[in-house]
Amino acid sequence: MKLLLFLIGGLGVCVLVHWLVGKWERRIAGRWTTGENSESVEPALAEVMAEWSVHGLRLLVWVFYFVYVIYLLPETRLKFYSVSERLLEARDHLVNWLFARGITVVIIAVVTIFLARFIGDLIRTGFELAERRQVQKGRRRAPRRLHTLSDIFSRAAQAVIVFIGLLELLPHLNLNITPILASAGVVGLAIGFGAQSLIKDLFSGLLILLEDQYSVGDLVKVGETTGKIEHLTLRATHVRNLDGAMTIIPNGTIATVSNLSKGWSRVVLDIEIDYEEDMDRAMQVMLDVAGALRAERPQDVTDDPVMLGVDRMTNTSVVLRMLVKTAPARHNDIGRELRRLIKLAFDREGIRVPPSEHRVVLSREKTRDG
Repeated sequence: MKLLLFLIGGLGVCVLVHWLVGKWERRIAGRWTTGENSESVEPALAEVMAEWSVHGLRLLVWVFYFVYVIYLLPETRLKFYSVSERLLEARDHLVNWLFARGITVVIIAVVTIFLARFIGDLIRTGFELAERRQVQKGRRRAPRRLHTLSDIFSRAAQAVIVFIGLLELLPHLNLNITPILASAGVVGLAIGFGAQSLIKDLFSGLLILLEDQYSVGDLVKVGETTGKIEHLTLRATHVRNLDGAMTIIPNGTIATVSNLSKGWSRVVLDIEIDYEEDMDRAMQVMLDVAGALRAERPQDVTDDPVMLGVDRMTNTSVVLRMLVKTAPARHNDIGRELRRLIKLAFDREGIRVPPSEHRVVLSREKTRDG
């Protein structure tokens, strides 16, 4: 009878403690959710830690009750003694192993973790210094490229260091690394044959970043696709077209790319005038319009316009060609504005362009009798 009372009493105490721990958890959670910073990261992290701490306390309570029941019942007490003896033997074996090889294992693990973090921070610091120098020189494109490269090289270096550390650690754990290396070689060979295009894309993406061929925000032309780069990875280039369509181009398939945002751009302006118009006067009007636009927008038009003269003559018109140097990726906007201003100037000066319609006049010779 006493044994049953002790069992019931212990169970009641465990249930009470289980309930009290849950109540404490709800109070802590309510304090975080009703606080002023309930949407910040720190309360959410503290709430998760409190929740798992409560789970651990509840588990510990029931483990103590289980041990209490084992010690309370005579039948299980003897079996528990045998289990405890085995645990003591395992503890002694573990202590002996720690003194024999455990120190070496711990040293290798600590050194590997330290080197991985140190090399990663060292590479990031080096790229940050390079980024500051590029910014001081006025190169605004460099930070995005250097940031991407720092992540790639730091992760690659950390992976190599961890792999070497594992090769040094596994023999001390009585594991033969020869079959592991052989299996890794076979798996790597199979992956290499199956993912040749992926590897080609990754190497091409790395070369694009290293050579600074283009970056996020640049206006590029890749094949038949022209648009602005919105996202760039080692795997693919994401180009947003003028109509809003997103084109994803694998880096390994890019053979030729035209970067319209690097250095400067140029407007090639071809204007048609009628055969009867004065070509010199029309060219001067075009130069005056372009010069006025440069004076108004010097940040977009970076140099004096150049008139090349008559580019070609068609059946109905004379084509005049003018070049205007602009800031990177500004040639389209400046070209549209120049065409508008030249049209207005031609209307003021009375300079005619060839008609869009062709008229054919048929004449019939009169006869003597008619």
